Amino acid sequence: MTIFVLDTSAILSGKPIDIEGELVTVPLVEKEMMKEENDRRVFVFLKEKGLKVYAPSKEAVALVENVARQSGEEKRLSFTDKEVLALAVDMKKKEDVCLLTDDYSIQNVATLLGISYEGFSQHGIFERFIWGYRCIGCKKVFKEYMPSCPVCGSSLKTVVKKRFPLHRKR
Repeated sequence: MTIFVLDTSAILSGKPIDIEGELVTVPLVEKEMMKEENDRRVFVFLKEKGLKVYAPSKEAVALVENVARQSGEEKRLSFTDKEVLALAVDMKKKEDVCLLTDDYSIQNVATLLGISYEGFSQHGIFERFIWGYRCIGCKKVFKEYMPSCPVCGSSLKTVVKKRFPLHRKR
């Protein structure tokens, strides 16, 4: 049986989740969903239909943070996003897992972690990116984010450092 890990975008998409398999998410997604009355109703309905809420392991969160940092996605991912990815890492140890998300940064990191994903409202990504940070002054490229260039003091701009095509059907 496949375990489907849902992020907030999958739940908020409004599309029916008619899937054979177990649905899971993290406490931070539940917290986000409880802010608005309509979102709360949707989340409660999904829980009544079997959605389970689990916290990911600290080891999985650390792994996700490391991969996100190496790929340049750390600034694009919220802590909730990282926890969703970490839960997918944990669940992958038990069963087949599929992440349901429209977030391209989550999908990018998922490919690096070897986790399958499906978009809900949009097609998934067709290229995996490694991001870098280029100084707008001296044009030097850095692997990790810094508030300003250590060479000339100018601000940094996010740029695609490497592209890797994914063999997914369009």
